[in-house]
Amino acid sequence: MKLSKRLAAIDALITEPEDIIWDCCCDHGYLGMALLKRAAANHLIFVDIVATLMNDLEAQLSSINKLQKTCDKNSQWQVLCQDVGKIEIAQSKSQVVLIAGVGGELLLRLIQQITVNNLSEHLNNVRFILCPVHHTYKLRVGLKQLGLGLISEQIIYDNKRFYEVIEVSFNTNNEISNTGNEMWDFTSAEHAMYQRQLINHYNKMLNKDALYYQKVIKNYQELTDS
Repeated sequence: MKLSKRLAAIDALITEPEDIIWDCCCDHGYLGMALLKRAAANHLIFVDIVATLMNDLEAQLSSINKLQKTCDKNSQWQVLCQDVGKIEIAQSKSQVVLIAGVGGELLLRLIQQITVNNLSEHLNNVRFILCPVHHTYKLRVGLKQLGLGLISEQIIYDNKRFYEVIEVSFNTNNEISNTGNEMWDFTSAEHAMYQRQLINHYNKMLNKDALYYQKVIKNYQELTDS
């Protein structure tokens, strides 16, 4: 199955073979299966808390394995039906944790739980590739507070929706900006549209917390004020 632009952008960030890739909140597992097909990791772990989805995914992967048509016979995979925040990160040379398709507030809670539940020396060799469906500002602020640094960031326009793909790690000192300073290209009409969309959204939120959301709006306006 062809990946969406959003999932293809995440897939493209895996350029070298990894020891372990965690495909978290994996839903139907399309991204993980694409990574499995090209043997992007020695071990690929699918994680989601929805039992019906994970049972179906495990059955599908088992069937593919038997046919030996889609995934490399040397690739190993595992399906875990559990809370993503409780995953146990082993110590290894290179790991990637992928989390996409959930809101930024939930995504931040999951990263906070993973950070609390695992040893810092195990987390130092982990890249987190994150793609929330909304609340990216709060996510960015929270990631920075956890001590994560930026590796890369990009804006993806897919099926009439904007997404931010944010790649972070504890092993870099590049600061995460609240508004994603490095991902904007205002010669692009799409990027200008996304900025307007965000400002309009936060203007509608002013009645909930005027002081906080005025700051958020100002931060996004400053992207083009200079």
